[in-house]
Amino acid sequence: MKPFAILTAAVSVLLITVAIANAKDIKKQKLFMDSVVGKKLVSGQTWLVVSADGKITGDAGKNGKMTGAWVWNKRFFCRNIIIGTNQLPEDCQKVSIDGDQVTFTREKGKGKAVTMTISN
Repeated sequence: MKPFAILTAAVSVLLITVAIANAKDIKKQKLFMDSVVGKKLVSGQTWLVVSADGKITGDAGKNGKMTGAWVWNKRFFCRNIIIGTNQLPEDCQKVSIDGDQVTFTREKGKGKAVTMTISN
């Protein structure tokens, strides 16, 4: 049983590494606009749409409605969001994409990452 658990753990690490290696960083606003803007992004009960007019709308489930604004600043998606009555701190995030998975990494790529699925 022990060798099977070790093999399973090793395969899991390898798959995670391959998934990260396949992700492409979005460094240009045009690629962000083509890949993400106007599409519904979903993670669990949370969904949002990043609009071409600089607005963010969505729903964070039991935490409430989401509204905000965004700009592209150099290589980062910078957003200012309110969820329910809670104002989140402004943050510029690194964005990467792998197929229909978009990952936003806070603090210019140094913070917590959230992966969302592009929904059709």
